[in-house]
Amino acid sequence: MLGILLAVDSGLLQVIPGEKPIHAVKSTPMTSVDYRGDLAIAVSPGEGVWVFDGAAWNQSWTGNASFGRIGPDGVLWVGTHGAHLHRSDDRGDNWREIHGLQNVIKHRQIKAPKGQQNPYVAGVLFPKEGMLVGIAGGATWFTRDNGETWLERSDGLDPLLHQLQEHPEQQDRLFASTGTGIYRSDDGGFSWVQSLGGLDRSWGGSIAVLPGTPDVLLFAAARQAPGIDGAIFRSPNGGVSWSRFLPEEENSRKHSEDEPEADAIAEWPQMPCVTRLWDSEDTAFISAGDKVWASHDKGRNWIVIATGLPVANAIAAAF
Repeated sequence: MLGILLAVDSGLLQVIPGEKPIHAVKSTPMTSVDYRGDLAIAVSPGEGVWVFDGAAWNQSWTGNASFGRIGPDGVLWVGTHGAHLHRSDDRGDNWREIHGLQNVIKHRQIKAPKGQQNPYVAGVLFPKEGMLVGIAGGATWFTRDNGETWLERSDGLDPLLHQLQEHPEQQDRLFASTGTGIYRSDDGGFSWVQSLGGLDRSWGGSIAVLPGTPDVLLFAAARQAPGIDGAIFRSPNGGVSWSRFLPEEENSRKHSEDEPEADAIAEWPQMPCVTRLWDSEDTAFISAGDKVWASHDKGRNWIVIATGLPVANAIAAAF
């Protein structure tokens, strides 16, 4: 059991409730972390990728990585600054590049987001019959032939992508975090609709999708780049409406889905991070400030499970 994995400026922190946090990887800033089954992956820009294969953390790939994830089939994916995309089918022992993505950058003349030297891969999703890749500054692109050809799927979507998230049960329901908030697609990324109701800030961060009828969404957002003045929002209806909330046990009160907490005013200097336990419909975690919270009822109530932690850049639950 790895517990809660926090990507922080001092490395990769492993937090097990009731135990002292330990540095799984030290000294190199981490910005992305993911977990599925017995595999975990963590990314450090400029340094590369570390993989946990069930026994130990080892540096698996070297380069200027921007993003890492584990696909539903256990394939590891790494995106880079410069918008290269790599995959490993053997738990990080060997990697190969999906070369066709560079043609998209070149022929569509995709430019780097403000403050960045190059466009970069912001996420990878797997709608029906293919793969959707998000490029910061270039929106989302679909391939059904492993990168030989690409089709732009981004109607209505802000091209300034930050992160992508997919529904754990409905393959074509996708979510995108951008510089202007959160967007949803129900057709595998062909079209996107911006979700605004109740949000008082729009610099998008991480998204957690708790499946149901309707879905419950958690969304971290900030007032300005790069994640300054952050808050956490919850939607009980798949993104139709949002309410800002404070996940403190003493301030959490029972409420109906139609009447969310009205007195939530919590805010942090740096944007919080949210995640869902990958094999659970109800369990979610938040890292904000120096604390980590857990919820086992789709985000209605929260308890503090760790304090005194460094501010996290990303979070994953590995129980």
